Amino acid sequence: MKNIKIIIALVIVGGGFMLFGSATYQVKETDQAIVLEFGEWKKTVQDAGLHFKVPVIQDVIYFDRRIRILDMPEIIVITSDQKRMIVDAFTEFRIRDPLKVYQAVRNELGAENRLSIITNSNLRKVFGVQELQKALSGERGELRQSIRDAVFQEASDLGIEIVDLRIKRTDLPEENSAPIFQSMIADRNQVAREIRARGEEEALRITSKAERDVTVILAEATRDSEKLRGEGDAVASKTYADAYNKDGEFYAFYRSMEVYKNAMKNGDTSMVLSPDSEFFKYFTNMEGSN
Repeated sequence: MKNIKIIIALVIVGGGFMLFGSATYQVKETDQAIVLEFGEWKKTVQDAGLHFKVPVIQDVIYFDRRIRILDMPEIIVITSDQKRMIVDAFTEFRIRDPLKVYQAVRNELGAENRLSIITNSNLRKVFGVQELQKALSGERGELRQSIRDAVFQEASDLGIEIVDLRIKRTDLPEENSAPIFQSMIADRNQVAREIRARGEEEALRITSKAERDVTVILAEATRDSEKLRGEGDAVASKTYADAYNKDGEFYAFYRSMEVYKNAMKNGDTSMVLSPDSEFFKYFTNMEGSN
């Protein structure tokens, strides 16, 4: 009899634990939950801790409330100029309203799949109205913001908040890279040739002007030097004339000394002249008489 009482007590205790376990649920700090009653929404629980529910007729579905990263697979988009390009992006998101997520896609996996479709669609839409050159340039901030705004609006209807959306890489498919790069190189070479031609034209213009300026400067310098030389010769002639008029004999003597000095300045004293030449008249005496 005693054993039966113990067994009954254990059954009651075990049943109590089972009843308590089925009537309670725990929400972690990183989670949030919705309570369904006969498949219909009853309430949303976002406070961490132990909570109670009606066993059997109520179910609990959990959703992560942390920021999550959805790494998108690379996609091929067609730009407005009908060029193919690769876009690699990722999205940071979190579930803001678990009820909307449940009503739209049922669970977190469904939320990721739907968000992936929304992001891909808007990537194609935004890049599809851009030319390839702009899409590959450094102006991705404006494009990224346009994509983020569009994805944010559609995701909000699902109860999902977009924290950030980033484009990791935009590139050309391998089969398109070589022709595009060759075209870009040809364009850059054409620009370089045009710049080089303008530079050579400018250099020729500067060189011609410099040569013309040099010719003018040399002509003016020659003219001025001839003028100064003429003025100097005039002054010298006047000086010589004045000296001759003042003392003709001394002037003749001075001029003869200058001639002697110039004739013998190289150390050569050999001359072939007639002994009675006027050249030697001051060799015999200072008066220049024979």
